[in-house]
Amino acid sequence: MRIFWAFLILVTAALLWLVPITDLIYSFQTDVKTDSFYVATGAGITDVTVILRKAVYNNDTSTLTVFSSNNTDLPSFVSYNTITRATVIDGLTENTTRALEITYDTDALNASPAWNNILGKVPLIWMVLIIAFPVAGLAAIFVGRA
Repeated sequence: MRIFWAFLILVTAALLWLVPITDLIYSFQTDVKTDSFYVATGAGITDVTVILRKAVYNNDTSTLTVFSSNNTDLPSFVSYNTITRATVIDGLTENTTRALEITYDTDALNASPAWNNILGKVPLIWMVLIIAFPVAGLAAIFVGRA
């Protein structure tokens, strides 16, 4: 019977490793925001600067994606000013008007330091629990306390 309980604890621990706790916390802390802009480029101009309506979460510009309504554009993110939220988009066709859609992650908790602090520690606590659970369970089984 001890082998069965040991097997059950190890399987449970392995399943707990598969829970994407870090991704779940990130999804809880962030919202996806899409801003639309109608912009025009002049002769010889292939970039524009737009002001995002909200700040990018943790200034992580890897979450920025740009889509243009003009099929000849190849829009790409160039720079982001963390203070003014000014974002430079390059790769646009000159002498054209288009609609740009910029999608990015924003803070869903409205910069609550307490919640952000607590949620920042959850992955560490989760890892300690996942490691401690099978160790404590197996020790209890084989010492005879279970």
